[in-house]
Amino acid sequence: MTRFLRFSLPLILLIAAWQIGFSQNLEERIKSLPGIISVEKMEHNPFFTEAMIIMVKQPIDHLHPELGSFAQRVVLSNLGFDKPVVFITEGYGGAYGATPKYLNELCPLLNANQLFVEHRFFGKSVPDSIDWKYLTVENAAADHHHIVELFKPVYTKKWISTGISKGGETVLYHRALYPNDVELSVPYVAPLNFSVEEKRHDRFIRHQAGTASERKAVVQCQKEFLKRKPQMMPLFEQYCTGKNYKFRVSTSEIYDYCVLEFAFAFWQWGRPVDEIPSSAATDQEFFSYLIKTSSPDYFDIESGKPTYPFFVQALKQLGYYGYNPKPFRRLMKLTDTKGYILKLFMPANTDFAYDPSMSLLVKKYLKKDANQILLIYGGSDPWTASAARTRGNKKILKVVQPEGSHRTRIGTMSESQRKLVTETLEKWMK
Repeated sequence: MTRFLRFSLPLILLIAAWQIGFSQNLEERIKSLPGIISVEKMEHNPFFTEAMIIMVKQPIDHLHPELGSFAQRVVLSNLGFDKPVVFITEGYGGAYGATPKYLNELCPLLNANQLFVEHRFFGKSVPDSIDWKYLTVENAAADHHHIVELFKPVYTKKWISTGISKGGETVLYHRALYPNDVELSVPYVAPLNFSVEEKRHDRFIRHQAGTASERKAVVQCQKEFLKRKPQMMPLFEQYCTGKNYKFRVSTSEIYDYCVLEFAFAFWQWGRPVDEIPSSAATDQEFFSYLIKTSSPDYFDIESGKPTYPFFVQALKQLGYYGYNPKPFRRLMKLTDTKGYILKLFMPANTDFAYDPSMSLLVKKYLKKDANQILLIYGGSDPWTASAARTRGNKKILKVVQPEGSHRTRIGTMSESQRKLVTETLEKWMK
């Protein structure tokens, strides 16, 4: 045993030295790439060998680089140069991606590196001064194209783009504009809207989400909130005051919007119907359930600052969903919600012109030219109302998890759907 240890010790030291050298080589190699502002080592998830936070120089406007630049946060989690890359196009801020806990489910599935990109104008990826004119789908896609070009000489195996919700939408825009950047894509629960206040989501909530009896229970709960409004408003006002919430309309109107938002939030996050309070429940119980499911912090000016850029994008290019107060017209004063995004989320005198051309481009791309895109949706998620359509394109696959919510992932699917997904990915990775 002692002889074995004496023999193996030099080998162990050699391997350790090689691993240290490899780590230093990776860090130095990243630092040597053009436009790298900084590289900071971080604690890594046990699945990977190392991780680092990288700030990448990006033009504020890719068509006019002379206008200046900003630093975009990228998080690299390394498994090996000989492994594929899961390329995550986050749609919002990326603080969670810069923690060792974060591991995209595709990485262990495909034995891949992880490259996470925070969206421009969110989180740490913000210019010194913001001109919303440059927050566009085209510029965001160009950001991602630049990062792919930057890192592909380092990681030469296959690249898989992925993202969730708005991040999945970002995948589709990037893929349509730069179809050769990655070999395959897995957008999760990604909407593709064609107007600022889509009506498809309301129809989905009223006719498709869950079962008929479950949909009825949700509507009855909303009506109960409105019937009890005189008793619940003091609780609601006290709660908002205690949280120091500030709104752009009256607290009474915010209450009504919380009730309208309730159905969308309920189905989006897959809440169980049996947790809805019975008609015999107290006002306090109904109030607590409203706050739990559809909190007024969604409409609070301060709470909304991190997601403010999203609403700019929604008004300009991405679109969003509308509300339908008609089923409750006898119970609420709020009769017209048209223009609610400007009214509730934007400062006075804000005006953006909506342009659906990029969504129409993606629609056309998916119909004919797209290949090796796996679209994943939840069967009861309202965002599925505006899901991307395959339109007979057999080169892409759409999988809808029955009764699934916005939390739908490969790991939440049935065994048969997981088998279909994994076999499809294996085929595309060859």
